[in-house]
Amino acid sequence: MRVPSPPPTAAEWQAIRVRDSSADGRFFYGVLSTRIVCRPSCAARPARPESVVCYETVTAAGEQGFRPCRRCRPDQPDTW
Repeated sequence: MRVPSPPPTAAEWQAIRVRDSSADGRFFYGVLSTRIVCRPSCAARPARPESVVCYETVTAAGEQGFRPCRRCRPDQPDTW
């Protein structure tokens, strides 16, 4: 069962917009149109704010039908 997720807060949206790597691990965002979940620092073109939902974990996003981004690989541990 899909549970509605809240849109990003102003702070979360700012982190997504500027690709803030310090926000990585604090939350993940999913894009409703593509059903892809990313790290806040993902280099992919950002979606419109109304198309973004936030999750505490990649697993939670996966339970809602999102797949991990192939660019930022949020399902993999940080390697830096």
